Amino acid sequence: MSSLALMRWLEGTPDRYDAGMRALTFGRVDRLHEAVAAAAVEKPGDAVLEIGCGTGSVTVLLRALQARVTALDQAPEMLEQARARFAPGEPIEWIERTASEIDALPEGAFRSVVLSLCLSDMSRSERAFVLREAARRLAPGGRLVVADEVHSRGPIRRALQQLWRIPQAALAWLLVGTVSSPIPDLTGELEAAGLVVLEEKEWLFGSLALAVAERSA
Repeated sequence: MSSLALMRWLEGTPDRYDAGMRALTFGRVDRLHEAVAAAAVEKPGDAVLEIGCGTGSVTVLLRALQARVTALDQAPEMLEQARARFAPGEPIEWIERTASEIDALPEGAFRSVVLSLCLSDMSRSERAFVLREAARRLAPGGRLVVADEVHSRGPIRRALQQLWRIPQAALAWLLVGTVSSPIPDLTGELEAAGLVVLEEKEWLFGSLALAVAERSA
């Protein structure tokens, strides 16, 4: 699939962001977002922390399930686009902050923490920190829901993934000077952060994955 580093370029034109993400994921992003929201909300009123909310595509789905949302993004223009989707008075707290700054939020305050298509843009050490801190934000019995680009399993799928990434990665480098990397072992990184993986789903020949995990006792 197209490199998710192109998200950085699309963030410069937020009005094109959602259409761009559909193109980058060959239309799979909508189903991915729906699965994220369904996994994150158990009942109306659940408190959900959404890290990297972007233009609010997942936020809309979380609110449709009547979650109380704390939506965080480091890009003010993206938060502006996300806010514009909602009427005043919606139970959403908007925070302009990087994922690495979630340690300032209260521990144990959220039923779910959501990270959708943002971990693959971090280094391994950054992911380790963010996942550990995200786990600490979970209330007892809470869930961490992660959706992102991962390494496909098996030699044939992996080879196909490498082939279709070459032209998109080259374009990403020309546009933004960097390229995101598929997460090599999402399950292993979640477990290293003290989480127990409960469920995994795959899309696009295993190159997009969703994992649901809970904090170990």
